Amino acid sequence: MLNLQSLKVKVFQTDIAPMVLSLSMFETIKGNVRGTMTVLDNINFMDTFIDKHHAPLKVEFQYQARFWQNDFYIDGIESMKIEKSGKQYTVHFIANTTLQNQIVTLNEAYSGRGDQIIKSIFKEACDGRLLMDTKTSQKGKYIVPNISAHKALSNVVSACYDENSSGMFLYQRVCEEGITRLTSLYDMEHNKFYEMSLIGTSTIKTVYKLRAAVSGATADTDGIDPNIQIGTTSGFVLDEYNMNFVEKLSMGAYGKKIKNFKIDETKEEEFTPAERTHIPETIFPLSKDLYDDHESSIFSLSCTPEASFALNQKFRVYNQRMTAPNVIAVPGLGCGYSIDIESGGSNFSGTKTDTGYIVSHITHKFTMHDGNHQYAQDIGLIRGD
Repeated sequence: MLNLQSLKVKVFQTDIAPMVLSLSMFETIKGNVRGTMTVLDNINFMDTFIDKHHAPLKVEFQYQARFWQNDFYIDGIESMKIEKSGKQYTVHFIANTTLQNQIVTLNEAYSGRGDQIIKSIFKEACDGRLLMDTKTSQKGKYIVPNISAHKALSNVVSACYDENSSGMFLYQRVCEEGITRLTSLYDMEHNKFYEMSLIGTSTIKTVYKLRAAVSGATADTDGIDPNIQIGTTSGFVLDEYNMNFVEKLSMGAYGKKIKNFKIDETKEEEFTPAERTHIPETIFPLSKDLYDDHESSIFSLSCTPEASFALNQKFRVYNQRMTAPNVIAVPGLGCGYSIDIESGGSNFSGTKTDTGYIVSHITHKFTMHDGNHQYAQDIGLIRGD
């Protein structure tokens, strides 16, 4: 692992980085950044700053000449060991966006495309920045019934899909310092993470490739340039390859034959299956005239084959999951990017799983070692459907 060039962990304005034995920040396409840190407290810091009320937390770090900072809010303390010399405990923290979306309750009506409704709810609940990578196909109205902004956002994101019938995700990356993104699975698959190489006088751009390191080779003993080790792991782990296939098949994860009964129109509508299997399902959709202004609900299309396909795709994409543990940290890499992998260098260690993947989650790990904080990443990968 390579060392950070600097690390500051500020509670209010006090830097407690020398007390931090380890710190992890977890990002995922399923939500906001969160994390934990293990603190060795010999100065009674907890009682002074975070005993009676939780506190804001800022993590600043520099790596490979690049600098990032993220703002969080302390969300609890656990596993405290109390000894005469001091305390050791684990601090949990969440993104400020999570805090605001959880505590703000909405009782409003919103109209427009799904992504426009998501933006309106987000802006009303918090002061963070939202980037819209993808437009949704649905239009309609959503009356938020006195629930948290977090729940309201989850409802709309779960129901929406893009013009390619691809499901939507609302998430954050550590490298983007608190920005929230709305992106479809289709756009993630086409959002390549590139590396630049200088060959002669030309700069070549190629899709980034995570690699298995040469067994037993280290920068210290083999004279390897430490920077060449960036993006390498000791080995990949295939966590799942289409487990519980029959159960998923019976649930309609690979396609349904949908029949709608429109009660207000006394009408039955049967759709042509859009996927591989034809598991029958009968649904009672929302009325087109649910509201007085003849505006449809944003959820009115959730009974269509396109909506079923989008929901199934978000489920199936996790059928093939891989993990690259303890990667020599790749600066700027975040979830929602698409990369390649090279799990082996021979006919024996190579595999058909060496292909393109979407980064589904990353755990950024800072660990104290001989007075310095080393930086590694556990990278989760999913296969595009």
